[in-house]
Amino acid sequence: MNYTLKRSKRRTTVAIKVAQQKLTVYAPFYVPQTEIDAWLKTKQDWVAEQIAKQSIHAERRQLPLVNATIKLFGQNVPIVFAKGTKSTWQQDAHAQLTLFISSRVKHQEANYLALLEQFLHEKLESYIEMRVHDYCLQMSEALPTKLKIQHYKRRWGSCNKRRELTFNLHLASAPTWVIDYVVVHELAHLLHMNHSAKFWQRVGQFYPNYKKAEQWLKAHGSSLSW
Repeated sequence: MNYTLKRSKRRTTVAIKVAQQKLTVYAPFYVPQTEIDAWLKTKQDWVAEQIAKQSIHAERRQLPLVNATIKLFGQNVPIVFAKGTKSTWQQDAHAQLTLFISSRVKHQEANYLALLEQFLHEKLESYIEMRVHDYCLQMSEALPTKLKIQHYKRRWGSCNKRRELTFNLHLASAPTWVIDYVVVHELAHLLHMNHSAKFWQRVGQFYPNYKKAEQWLKAHGSSLSW
């Protein structure tokens, strides 16, 4: 089994990580190579499973720079890559998105992608702000102190004790009914900072089809990334 070995004086145990279909082993300096290899043999099935999952994820993710399309709220939006005097985006009445960058700009693909993410960020933030306000009224809940949109690898949203809510930017490509579930989920955490029975009762009270939304995210979540 091919892998990258990283040793550390601070480590007390051996650990493995699979990222981008590559295996990395973290181990203390004193653990012999033969012991690491023997231990890895017991983890072969798990490693193979993780690599297979990541392969599926990579195949399903969106490729907007290649296919000239991106999903917004579950609908395909065609993209036109154009040159202009400044970096900006425009969306016409037919939903077509045009990304403009200067021909003098270096790393044009990276700049087009940055503009696309700016577009998705603005659209998602506007929608979530509206739905947070709506659901706070329904739930008799005070508005959160802050709303943020950012990239997450393994979660769709988060809530902290300062009443700050954060949502995954990739939700911009999900249907609105799925985004609504994530909004209710995080707002429910303002009262219950756990996943107790009372938490799920509150989620179900204001979003009865939450199990359907969770199943959708499990089945299609990897197709939202780009």
